[in-house]
Amino acid sequence: MTVVGGRPVVRRIGFFLYEGMAASDILWEVDMFRLAPVIAQAEGLACPEFETVMIGLKRGPVATWSGYSIFAERSLSEIRTSLDLIYVGSAMPELQKRLLADTEFRSAMCAIAASGCRLVAVGSAAMIFADLGLLDGRRATVHSVAADAFRDAYPEIEFEADPLWVEDGPIVTTAGSMPAVEFTLEVIERECGRAMSFAIAKAGLLPMRRGASQSRLSAALVMQMEASDRFDGMLQWLSENLHVQISVTELSDLAGMSPRNFARRFVERTGSTPARFVETLRAERARQLMETTQLPLVRIAERSGLRNEQGLRRALRRVFGKSPVELRAMVRRPGSTLAESEGSLS
Repeated sequence: MTVVGGRPVVRRIGFFLYEGMAASDILWEVDMFRLAPVIAQAEGLACPEFETVMIGLKRGPVATWSGYSIFAERSLSEIRTSLDLIYVGSAMPELQKRLLADTEFRSAMCAIAASGCRLVAVGSAAMIFADLGLLDGRRATVHSVAADAFRDAYPEIEFEADPLWVEDGPIVTTAGSMPAVEFTLEVIERECGRAMSFAIAKAGLLPMRRGASQSRLSAALVMQMEASDRFDGMLQWLSENLHVQISVTELSDLAGMSPRNFARRFVERTGSTPARFVETLRAERARQLMETTQLPLVRIAERSGLRNEQGLRRALRRVFGKSPVELRAMVRRPGSTLAESEGSLS
């Protein structure tokens, strides 16, 4: 446990519940915050005590989208100034509009924002934040299914379509449930260090730590959606061995096809040549390493199969339109820990 001035550090995390919301938008996060101190004690790591609380318009059971209920331990009116962070999940548009029609909700959420608490909108909950005016003059993102509606309804907000999450001051908007999980790992890393965030990612069997600027659809995922089963083994090997230099002929052998037929079918299925696809995969891996490690560029180039810094710069410029310096400036944008609060949830 982290102790400052002889007192244990406590971070107060709220999860707002309302009728019809998607429970999956918050349940992973509850477990992650509860798990962090347990792992910290077992591994000898420093970590605040994360105090979590379920919040509703009033105390009592709240029916979720799936039909089961989650119990709200506190009402919004009880916790207006005592939270460090609060998550708001998504729901169908008509249910979000019903929530926004509640004057008590509007008043309480604006008071919470004014108190210095940080707010996280999961997926389409960004529409709620926008309607409350919390995104005025800020950057934001939203789940892809709500992107067009968001842009049409709030043209004054600087919408970003690609990031997993957008953090603008105290307001965070995420592209959906899993990006919210990954943002939570980021919060825990800022509070407890990299070893803790990776320990929790490992416990949750997450395949990879991604940063906010990572694309929602990787080249590998796009290929899995578009390609036939014959490419699966090749793609699996390639994803695990990007550091290995391999020719198109060797890739065709992995797919069990002739080089000529492989190259033709590959372009038909993915819209990309095998060589360009491999470069994109390597650029994505390099970008991920830049976000989640302190490795020098030459090591990142080697691990991602781009050979050297010149190859790294060329691939990043071609795939993302940015240099390594520009990408690192984006991903190393300073992030704050949660503001300490002297309030209480009791």
